[in-house]
Amino acid sequence: MPTNKTPFTFHIKDEYLEKMRCIAKHETRSLSNLLEHVCKLYIEKYERENGDIQIKVSGKT
Repeated sequence: MPTNKTPFTFHIKDEYLEKMRCIAKHETRSLSNLLEHVCKLYIEKYERENGDIQIKVSGKT
């Protein structure tokens, strides 16, 4: 199934990765979906505390 999500690679401690895998399994999510969800929650928290982040999204007006 096609997606509009951009692939992204990053470095993470093995311990954090294994714990995130356990959480994903417990929540019946993929690891990728869990990490995206965690990012979304952090962004929402940040914007509540600091105001909206204005970005220009490629391909959208």
